[in-house]
Formats: sequence, structure tokens, C-alpha cells
Amino acid sequence: MIAYKIGSDVVDWDSLLKLYCETDGVIGLARAGDLPRIKAAFLNSYRVVTAWDGDRIVGAGRMISDGLCYGWIHDMAVLPDLQKQGIGRGIMDALLGATESMLIGLTSSFDAVEFYRKQGFKKHKTAHAKYPGDSIYLED
Repeated sequence: MIAYKIGSDVVDWDSLLKLYCETDGVIGLARAGDLPRIKAAFLNSYRVVTAWDGDRIVGAGRMISDGLCYGWIHDMAVLPDLQKQGIGRGIMDALLGATESMLIGLTSSFDAVEFYRKQGFKKHKTAHAKYPGDSIYLED
């Protein structure tokens, strides 16, 4: 049974790094082994949710926010062999709790577009992004 935990104080950082290495998350920082930067980013987040199967993190996501008007979902990931089993929805439910009055945004991988549509997200007509390097997600 999957357990959902809220907060960075419960994170097993090595398990989180393994999750993001396997899912190529956190803008390539996991692949580079940059756990200190990942940890700092999570510790500075508004809300962190991890999904656990026993003592192993199998999914995670975080929100950065001012807590009143805006929130932004980042670093959503579920281990590939456990996807499409409701774990991502559980993470999103925990991330979105008590945010009904906030504008919530996110960017999606190409594979997860339909997942976010099912969560009630719609495509934004004027969203823009500036990445620290090249990205297949940016248009000229």
C-alpha cells in the first residue's frame, strides 16, 4: 500500500535522488548527482509530497508558492513501473489540498499532458519559460 507523506522533514534524500535519476527529473540535477542542490530546492518549497512503498520513495512532487495567490507544481515523478496506478493522482491531491483560491500552474512532460488534463489543468495560451540551457520544451 502506498503512503503519502507531506513535508521535507520526512524525505529520505538518497531514495529521492534514485527516483529522480530513474525519471530524469529536477532539470537534470539528479542525473548530475547534485543532491545538495535538489535538497536545497525541496527545503525551500511551499509543500513537498512523497509517495512511499515501505521505506522507498516511489513518487514525489513539490509546490512553490506565496501561499495566497499563486502556486507552481514542479518535479512530479513516479517510478515508471508504478505509473498509471493512481500514485501521481495521490501526490497531486496532497499538493493541491486547500489551494482552491490560488492560481496553480505547471509545465508538463510530453508524456504527462493527458494526466494533467484529467486533474483539471488546461493549456495556458500565453505561458512562457526561460530555461538555464537548451530545452526541447521551448519554441522560438
